[in-house]
Amino acid sequence: MHYYYERDLGPFRMLTDLSIDKAREIISNEIKNKQTKHTDIEGFLKMRYDCDTRLREAFAARGGRVERKNPVYMMLGEHTPWKSAYENPAEIKIPLAEIDPMAVSFTYGDSFVVFEQNKFSDEEFWGRVYFRDEMLELINRIGYPPQVEYNFKNKNYTKFSPAADHLLYIEAHVWSDSLLDKYRF
Repeated sequence: MHYYYERDLGPFRMLTDLSIDKAREIISNEIKNKQTKHTDIEGFLKMRYDCDTRLREAFAARGGRVERKNPVYMMLGEHTPWKSAYENPAEIKIPLAEIDPMAVSFTYGDSFVVFEQNKFSDEEFWGRVYFRDEMLELINRIGYPPQVEYNFKNKNYTKFSPAADHLLYIEAHVWSDSLLDKYRF
């Protein structure tokens, strides 16, 4: 699994681990400094916190072990375009063999979109979380999402098909601090 972050801030700092007031302050500052495209702070925060809740409830309902209230988001495999979201990017790689398969969930694509019913089509991965072995089996059957180049800083986005806008990677959600603690410094 790959995790991209701002080197100067350190890893595993999730917005939804903060109070809503602190998260609102951070997004407001990012808007002032033109570091984000989100202008509807309340709408974005509601979507972000709601997405974490949907993921947590879906994973727990499937028997996953949820130790954190909110997940730490990673990607299954390298996805270098995400480095462009940071001024001084850093990356942590965690081998799949090191994860507790009951403490990490996966979505085929960005979870924001995977749980948006208005985006659903016939593919089986919409609205669903997977365990590691299930995700690997799905990748064997339908393939990995195509690597598409884009750059967050330059706002250079390739136009994707509407349903595939955020199906550019496999998202991993770590629900255990014990795994993350091995990679904190």
